[in-house]
Amino acid sequence: MKKIFYNEDNLNEKDINNSVKRAKMLIINSNNEILLGYGHNTYQIIGGHVEDNESYDECIVREVKEETGITIPLKERKPFFQIKYYCKDYPKEGLNSEYIINYYSIISDLKPNIDNINLTDNEKEGLFEFRYIPLDEVIDELKSNLEICKNKNTVNDTIEAIKIYLEE
Repeated sequence: MKKIFYNEDNLNEKDINNSVKRAKMLIINSNNEILLGYGHNTYQIIGGHVEDNESYDECIVREVKEETGITIPLKERKPFFQIKYYCKDYPKEGLNSEYIINYYSIISDLKPNIDNINLTDNEKEGLFEFRYIPLDEVIDELKSNLEICKNKNTVNDTIEAIKIYLEE
């Protein structure tokens, strides 16, 4: 699994007093299209926060089910990439955070079931929807999205993860 580590604040491991872990899943169909969430003018890979006493594997199965209504077989998911950040005074002063995002991929033609998901109020306000984008067009689409998106870090991480996936 490829790993990238960002530490612009030059923090040491002993400086970290907050940890945030996430798991995200690239869902690619047999038409070579990737399923992405889109809301608040921002593309994102399906996934979310690892809960207390939950593994990354358990998290990704739960998050995909919650966000898409799709039940993925655990054995079919493939971990391929990790991004780790150390951030000083984030999300508030005095918190030096470690963010770890593990990325998985799966080939599946299962479709999201809108009737089987629970959107947050924020997702509803952002007009959340699913979009399938051809793999050979997705990087250009994401780069053009940087001009209007709400969260550039999310889109940049999505671009990086997809590039790593395509290199495999």
